[in-house]
Amino acid sequence: MTKLNTDETKTEFAARVGLTKGRISQLVADGLPVQPDGTIAIAEGLSWMEANLDPARRNKGGTPAPAASGTLSLSEARRMYMVVQVQRARLAYDKERGQVIDAKEAAAAIFSRAKAERDSHMAWVSRTAPLLAAETGADPRATFAALDRFMREHLEHLSDTPVWSLRDAG
Repeated sequence: MTKLNTDETKTEFAARVGLTKGRISQLVADGLPVQPDGTIAIAEGLSWMEANLDPARRNKGGTPAPAASGTLSLSEARRMYMVVQVQRARLAYDKERGQVIDAKEAAAAIFSRAKAERDSHMAWVSRTAPLLAAETGADPRATFAALDRFMREHLEHLSDTPVWSLRDAG
């Protein structure tokens, strides 16, 4: 397994965020944090850029606010483009660090887990019904039918419950 590099040279960082090395040097002069060895910590650099290149911050760095008519100045459009580049770089960095998951893989894993849990619950009914019938002296078929019905109703109720409400209830 390769070690993830957390620091990059100005040139590497510039390539990551889609800017020139000269523009990175300008941003360093404006406060972009640099390590003592001249490299840039990726996470800190991206955070600084997200905070300081926000197009919502009017007159930042001498850039005039957009006109009230809704049109953007060229400098404001460039600033917004840079913000998008930084956000994409942040996403790519988070993916490199394993902090981003694929939505399709997550959905498949959740479906697989839910199916396994459903099968486990149904197997429990098959294992428990004869034991319960023997312990209570009840008819094994009637006991199985009742437990099976109750378990299916319970699973149906769970399937109607959104996942996020289960998370909030715990």
